[in-house]
Amino acid sequence: MRAYGDEMPIVIVTALPADVSTVDRVLARLVADVAVASGCPLGDVWASYVPATAQHVGTRRAETGRQCPIVVIRGRARSNAAISAALAAAAHAVSAELGVSEDDVWLQWVDVMPGRAHAGGKPVGS
Repeated sequence: MRAYGDEMPIVIVTALPADVSTVDRVLARLVADVAVASGCPLGDVWASYVPATAQHVGTRRAETGRQCPIVVIRGRARSNAAISAALAAAAHAVSAELGVSEDDVWLQWVDVMPGRAHAGGKPVGS
């Protein structure tokens, strides 16, 4: 039996503020697409949207249609191919739902090593 949190990717999007329906669409699409790309159940992907008060690209203040969302996915170590698939799925979802180019979405996968995170009342991976 798999331990709680062992497969659970955690997706955090930081982007300019959006209305509640847009945020819900972004998160629902992220959860679905990252689950499929990661090969894990839909209920095992968590996602949060963190509104940035402001964002600058160089000296230019970013606007909603010209922002650069930042996506960080924390999850157990996977193959490079699996990580690339999850990152590509997340980039496509954020791009489509926020109306920005995929080229302007910055993404990173952070491996969660056993014992380095806590979920379900115990260290993940223990």
